[in-house]
Amino acid sequence: MTMNPDPVEAPATRSTWSRIRRFALVRAMLGALLIVTAMSVVMVAVESLPRANRVLWPSLLAAVMMVAAYRFYARRIEHRPGQEFLLARAPQELGLGALGGAALVGSVFTALIILGVFHFQGRHPLNVAAFDVLSEMVLVAFFEEILVRGIVLPALERPLGSVWAVLLSSLLFGAAHLPNVGATTLSTLNATFAGLVFGTAFLATRRLWLGIALHLGWNFTAGYIFSATVSGHDRTEGLFFGELRGPEWLTGGGFGVEGSAVTLLMLALATTLLAVVAHRRGGRLGDAEEVGG
Repeated sequence: MTMNPDPVEAPATRSTWSRIRRFALVRAMLGALLIVTAMSVVMVAVESLPRANRVLWPSLLAAVMMVAAYRFYARRIEHRPGQEFLLARAPQELGLGALGGAALVGSVFTALIILGVFHFQGRHPLNVAAFDVLSEMVLVAFFEEILVRGIVLPALERPLGSVWAVLLSSLLFGAAHLPNVGATTLSTLNATFAGLVFGTAFLATRRLWLGIALHLGWNFTAGYIFSATVSGHDRTEGLFFGELRGPEWLTGGGFGVEGSAVTLLMLALATTLLAVVAHRRGGRLGDAEEVGG
């Protein structure tokens, strides 16, 4: 038996997906172009400077330019206030996010030590590598969070709602890590759950500071504090170093600890916690005055 489509709901469904294809996608592409341009202008402009004169500040300047480009996109293209970078809450949420990201990575390595998978070997002295890693991670955190959580997620949220917007944007974030060295099904699932962490952080605050800091805190702690491979990229001689020994589903293999089952557990716990906070806040800012301000 063949069921006929409901004559009322079918056009509504077609209309929803039509809006996504015709408008949300175009807006998201324009926003992405603005962000990429803002970052590229700065990085190309400083390329001719000696390396010693390009320590950290170009990445910070590029981050400022990307924020400015995003605010232009939000106000002129999306026609919304662009409160995602409200300065009043920046120090609190940046600090909380950085500590949270570091704590998540610390929990992963603590568990791996207890399981006999990570074997601590020593430490390096503090050096300029810290600023090189921080510089790279600042760019990554601002670019990816503005693009995925600032542009893609809200574009999907209007027609589909918050839950589907977070899920789909997180799947996109996970899929974007598939070309990385050592990527596996588990590492892709972990990257998707990382997207859920950052997406629920956005819903909990309706700002991007927390997600950016979580992202930055995670990458910097893994890449520099523990000298670990981050998403398949080359390792850095960071502060502490050791050896991962064991099955790939625990060590993460060539992708790094972000491909470990322990990481999946920690990210799932963080997602649950942030989802509870977001639900209690209704996915909106806690203060009506801030929403309008």
